[in-house]
Formats: sequence, structure tokens, C-alpha cells
Amino acid sequence: MSDPTAPSRRMAPPREKNLSEALGRFWTLPNALSLARLAVVVPITYLIWTAGSLQWLFGLIVFGALTDFLDGRVARWSHAVSGWGKVLDPLADKFAAVMTISALTFRGAEPTLPLWFFLLIVGREACILAGGSLIARRTGQVVMSGALGKGAVASLALTVLYAVLGADPQVLDYCVWISTALLVGSFLIYVGRYVWLEQTGDLPEQAQRESEPLRERGGAGERGRGSEETPTSPANGAARSPANESRSPANETPGEAHSEKQPVPENGAPRPS
Repeated sequence: MSDPTAPSRRMAPPREKNLSEALGRFWTLPNALSLARLAVVVPITYLIWTAGSLQWLFGLIVFGALTDFLDGRVARWSHAVSGWGKVLDPLADKFAAVMTISALTFRGAEPTLPLWFFLLIVGREACILAGGSLIARRTGQVVMSGALGKGAVASLALTVLYAVLGADPQVLDYCVWISTALLVGSFLIYVGRYVWLEQTGDLPEQAQRESEPLRERGGAGERGRGSEETPTSPANGAARSPANESRSPANETPGEAHSEKQPVPENGAPRPS
């Protein structure tokens, strides 16, 4: 029987995770593909800035698009989904957008993009990056792009493509204004999500469907940490279920335990069972 004077066992308070614990493994093949996409942005920006070889430029763009296509699929195939991948993938897209628009805005060759469009891109990406970091810290969720956000990215990619190919100024202006409308509309959705989070403490239902946990649960590490917080029996350290607790010898009186093992008849002779 447990000592009534012994202090009661309490669940250990949750330990605050550092960055490496929250994001998981860094050096995985999917993360290497995302890093390759980050690295290839630099020569792409240089070729746009200097109006360099279109063959090299489109070859690097195809390589970057291929890594973007493969990194998530390789992560699922190899069971290497991590928080780092969910951070690196959108970060690479934002870095590519800012760098290519910067080159197309400030390069000496024509055509160029308007300065206000560059400022819109930089301000939007900075605000989304800061807001996404706050949401991830408070909810543990990484909010992915919705349909309008994906449409804005596709429109921006077409705008960059037409500018690189030297499209007609009227066509380029049309692409810029369409991209602006989609970028502003998707940004307002992000703002609405953050305001909802501040008011209710949780994301809207649609944003929850479009979000992913920063770290996959159910792995060995999660099970190991969970077992540390499970109340255990002093005898063997294993968790005891309520059903087993009710039938344990510690909760039975000596008479009850003896009566279950061997019934004693009134005349003192053993009674056949």
C-alpha cells in the first residue's frame, strides 16, 4: 500500500523546446533540395541583372522549379518531413521573388519593373514572414498558401518571365496590375488570419485546414517525452490503468485476496473448487 504521508506525484511541467527540437533534423535530402533552390537564386539574379545568356537562365530556372517539385515529395516518400522543410520551402520562394524583382527593377537594361511594385513585394513578404513566425510560435502551425496566394505567385512568375523575354510594355503593365491585385488580396487574407488569432486565440477554420504542424507528432522522440510526463507506479515505473489499479493487491484487503485464491469452508476442510 502507498504511504499516505508520501508527497503525491505530479505531472512534470512541459519543458520548453529549443529551436532544434521544435524543427527536427536539418540535414536531410528534402532540406538539401530546398537549400539548392536557395543557392540557385543567386546566379539567376546575376543573369537577370546583366541580361546574360537566356539558355543558362532558363536552365537554372528549370533546375529551381524541379527542386521545388521534388522536395516535398521526397520528404513524404522517405518519411523525412520536418519543421525545417516547412520553413525552408516558403523561405526559398520568398527569397527568389524578392531577388528577381530587385534585379528587374534596378538593372540598366529594359524593360524594368516600377519601383512601387518592388516596394510592394518586399513589404508584403516581410510582413508575411514576421506574421507567419508569430503564428508558428503561438499555435505550432505553419500556414500554407491558399488558392489566392498560389494564384499571386503564379502571376508574379509570369510577370518575371515576360520582363525577362522583353514583352510589349502594355502586356507587361497588364501583368503587373494583375499581380498587384492578387498580391494585395492574398495579403489581406493573411492579415485577417492574424487578427482572428489575436481575438480568439486560434486560427480560422479555413486556415486550420490549410496549415500543417511545425513538427510531426507520434515519433520516437515525442513518445519518449510523453512517457516522462506519465504518472507511474513506484514499484516498476509502468503506467497503471484504472482497471488494473482497482484489482491490484495494494487495494485489496487481506481477506479479499485470500478468498479469491482459496475458499475456506466452515468446517476448516478445503472445499473442492
